[in-house]
Amino acid sequence: MIATFISDFGNKDNAVAIAKGLILKSNPELRLIDISHEIAPYDLLQCSYLLNSAFRNFPEETVHISMFDIMHRHPAQILFARIEGQIIISADNGMFTFTFPGADIAIWKYEAPASANYIEWLRKVANLIQEMHAAQFDFEQLKAVVFEPEVQTTPLRAMVKDMQIDCHVIHIDRFGNVVLNITQEEFEAYRRNRQFSIRIPRNVPVTQLSQNYNDVIQGERLCLFNSAGYLEIAIREGSAAQLLGLELFKKDQLIYNIIPIEFS
Repeated sequence: MIATFISDFGNKDNAVAIAKGLILKSNPELRLIDISHEIAPYDLLQCSYLLNSAFRNFPEETVHISMFDIMHRHPAQILFARIEGQIIISADNGMFTFTFPGADIAIWKYEAPASANYIEWLRKVANLIQEMHAAQFDFEQLKAVVFEPEVQTTPLRAMVKDMQIDCHVIHIDRFGNVVLNITQEEFEAYRRNRQFSIRIPRNVPVTQLSQNYNDVIQGERLCLFNSAGYLEIAIREGSAAQLLGLELFKKDQLIYNIIPIEFS
């Protein structure tokens, strides 16, 4: 059985190692895989993007443990759901409603005493995984009830206007490539075969999409849909975030980047 981890813990301290140890104590047969621990602290938008773009690539009944913002509500509860054949576990922090808006999924709450800290929460997650495996992932056999999350969130969607879409930066990878909150499917639906112009602040607009990073010369800007299907701004062999001055969207931040896409 496979379990993945995603968190905003970072890799500077020992929190990730402690988490893995706690899970393995009760489930020594598990194969553990890290999705990412470099999410910006409390950045639900970035966590949602990384989890949503990764989990479908794993074998069925992989358990995905989101350790992001475990103590958003105190004491912390354990929520879980089956989504496209995968099992996702999270605290009650808005992850499910933000990442899977409108999805017809049952969210369950593990009936265990609430957790006062992340160590207690992970010990109970370890027990839950053990029980899931014993029950062959039949949630009806678990000490759990269908539950409406107390934390309800709304996903950050691109703002649609008549001749324009305003997009936000939801992720910047280690190469400085900038991911926007619009998928290829959404882009084509809004575009309707019209010409487009992606207006990067203080730069000449991009008016065509590339298929890969080698479509342009070194140091040149490009836009393409990445492997997760999201629109990405990049500079070949350079950092688009740094060179173009683009930053992650942050809630309640007064100054942030809006990337307009104009149609004609």
